Amino acid sequence: MLLRWFIPKPAQGLPLAKTWYYLKPPEHGQRLFILLPGRRDRASHFARHGFITIAQSRVPNLDCVAVNATIGYYLDGSVADRIQREIIAPSRGQHREIWIVGVSMGGLGAFWHESLYPGQVTGLILLAPFVGDDRKLFAEIDAAGGAAAWTATQSASFEKRKASYQRDLWRFLGRLPSLADSRPQIWVAYGDRDRLLPGIERLKKVISPTRFLRLPGGHTWDVWASGFDQILAKINWP
Repeated sequence: MLLRWFIPKPAQGLPLAKTWYYLKPPEHGQRLFILLPGRRDRASHFARHGFITIAQSRVPNLDCVAVNATIGYYLDGSVADRIQREIIAPSRGQHREIWIVGVSMGGLGAFWHESLYPGQVTGLILLAPFVGDDRKLFAEIDAAGGAAAWTATQSASFEKRKASYQRDLWRFLGRLPSLADSRPQIWVAYGDRDRLLPGIERLKKVISPTRFLRLPGGHTWDVWASGFDQILAKINWP
């Protein structure tokens, strides 16, 4: 499980490490992509695997910021707060659209942010998002008829507690269908041999299956880059 790993807490007095990629420096674009890496990845991996080039060639007027939101920010429960306070709030006056792009663990961070700060972003692009690996929990959800029905029997809290963070996450995910008019666009791409497949496939009960891309391959950057490119091609960018 994700939170079994022991990682020291981030230094509270220091800002998130991040790298900005402005469309025409030092001018700002009208859109912003916030890129969140996976558990063993770093912000630099997005540029290394072509994500900045893909994004800025597909999306008009786009700035990107790759954030070094490593696992320590998840363990201390601060990842969503830091993204909101240090990136989204200061960018609100400069960018008319803000999207979060999450790879693996970064997908969990994107959902955490949306649960705590609803309506702050235009969309989520999630590439093989980590949404838990608790098979007992998945069996409960399936027995109830899906996440929405299961959530109806649960409390509505989202407390970020280590012992129950997967249940808290799925309580939020189960409410997504009832938030259809106000929630951001959510797109998902993943490989057909991805190790996180059990959780990802269950998302189709709460997110429209038309927003999913299932590609050949596993939990790899090649799959994510291809899925990212194809999702961006499907979105209408006015």
